[in-house]
Amino acid sequence: MGSIHEYGGGSIAMQPDGRLLFTNHPNNGIFLLDPASGEVEMVVAPDATVRFGNFSVHPKTQEWILAVQETHTKDSQGSTTVKNSIVAIHVPTAKVTTIVEGADFYQHPQFNPDGSQVCWTQWDHPDMPWSGTLLYVAPWNIDKLLERTLVSGQSGVESICQPRWSIDGSLFYVSDKSGYWQLYQFDGLVSKHICLNGLQTAEFGSREPCLGNCTYIQLDEKTLVASANKSATSNLILIDISTYSWKDLSLPIVDIQKNAIARITSSSFAVIGSTRTSPQALYRVDLGDTASIKLLKSTIQLDIPESVISEAQHITFPRIYSKGTTGFANAWLVEPKNNAFKGIEGTKPPLLVWMHGGPTYHVPPGLSLTTQYWTSRGYAYVLVNHVGSTGYGRAYREMLDGQWGAADIEDAASCVAFLNSERIIDPSKVGIVGESAGGYAVMQALYIYPEIWAAGISIYGISSLSGFAETTHKFESHYIDSLVLGKGEKSEEEIEAIYKGRSALYHAENIRAPLLLLQGDVDTIVPASQATQMEERMHELGKEIQVVMFEGEGHGFHMSKTIRASTEIQTEFWLNKLL
Repeated sequence: MGSIHEYGGGSIAMQPDGRLLFTNHPNNGIFLLDPASGEVEMVVAPDATVRFGNFSVHPKTQEWILAVQETHTKDSQGSTTVKNSIVAIHVPTAKVTTIVEGADFYQHPQFNPDGSQVCWTQWDHPDMPWSGTLLYVAPWNIDKLLERTLVSGQSGVESICQPRWSIDGSLFYVSDKSGYWQLYQFDGLVSKHICLNGLQTAEFGSREPCLGNCTYIQLDEKTLVASANKSATSNLILIDISTYSWKDLSLPIVDIQKNAIARITSSSFAVIGSTRTSPQALYRVDLGDTASIKLLKSTIQLDIPESVISEAQHITFPRIYSKGTTGFANAWLVEPKNNAFKGIEGTKPPLLVWMHGGPTYHVPPGLSLTTQYWTSRGYAYVLVNHVGSTGYGRAYREMLDGQWGAADIEDAASCVAFLNSERIIDPSKVGIVGESAGGYAVMQALYIYPEIWAAGISIYGISSLSGFAETTHKFESHYIDSLVLGKGEKSEEEIEAIYKGRSALYHAENIRAPLLLLQGDVDTIVPASQATQMEERMHELGKEIQVVMFEGEGHGFHMSKTIRASTEIQTEFWLNKLL
């Protein structure tokens, strides 16, 4: 897989001749694989300082390939400079030519059907791709794409994702200019909103830290199949773009993310997703009077009885702890379920509160085996889609601006209060857990509302915002500007005061609950120092803390031995602190 933005994505593309074009990590070369023979041909030699992704092969002259390129160079003082651009790669000579540069970031370079034009998106700091992007088209030129046309987009105002050329040469794309990520079509002169009655608040796109996302495709001249997301739930629909009418395919898949849909024929497609009762899998969907779905390959052979599986229920609750914007927040409640396990008569189950990463992200209702692990052992599990989460429109996302580490924590506390008022959980046995931004939320929650939590587990979470701002990678280096500092110029003293005011490291004296930190030692996004400095501070104060450092793990645990050890450690921790 690739590693552009440190998150990768877009690392594979299909050649017209059936060969697979791919890049790998950490070598970062470009290769061609012949599936029939297994032979691999090197296109661009590996270079640890140059990364590629988001490939597009010229439809008529496949010797030309478009790609996003990211270079990492160090100066004499050891400082790294990261540059992103769009390049054209000539396969026979391995020559790489920069054709678009100057912006901080690029995505979605694509040839149109006859190879005469190219589209792409770009954005600059302090924007993230979900806050402000620009969509361009330009005539294809192997030297520079200078005669560009701005299709849509505005810094800080409009987010554009997933541009995709139509069979007829027009350009589809997704924009949130209406307040929701909706579909549009550009005919070369003007853009038209593909307004679908009843789906004006559905989202057809999402945040894009990874390259190469695909959650809608064109099947024939007048038909799109798309994932329409409402209340953080995916739903596959068929769209007639000649009449702007649509049909619900009534399929059970509720979680479709990243590069997830591919056309097979004009009446069939492949999709990757999960249902409420089955894990992520690859399916084939054939269209007719009704849609038929066939499982092609699952990520895991699931051998769990239906009696154990607990389905996620969407809940909306009042933000009673909110100190600013009030209203409602959202979550998925997964109640304990196991016929072989019964709690003590007259008692309510302990609760685990999951805070997702991102924080611009959302938890979907698809089956999570991690969640089922806990619900089958007697825990109620709630996954909070706090303000700032995707899946509920731009206004909901922007409610976290300037309030990260505060408004999301208010929502976690409000969620616990709601579940207690509904007599669903034991309020004296509430734990909070999360990874990355969610791990940051855990430590924030423990000191802001110490009376609520019996214990907390932070998985590669942030304890000091100033430390994070100084050490994180290019893609997220300005992310916390809008999340924490909000709008308006601020002095260095004001920035430092805000960072400290919203960092658990400087408020550890208020923490009452035991804290477990799980961390990878080679994490380039949240460095291991974030855990070790919190450990040192908690020890100084005589607080209960445990840090487990996993060798060779980065931001996200990938080794089976680490995942197993992490689960076992968490199991023992919750048993000791909540039961």
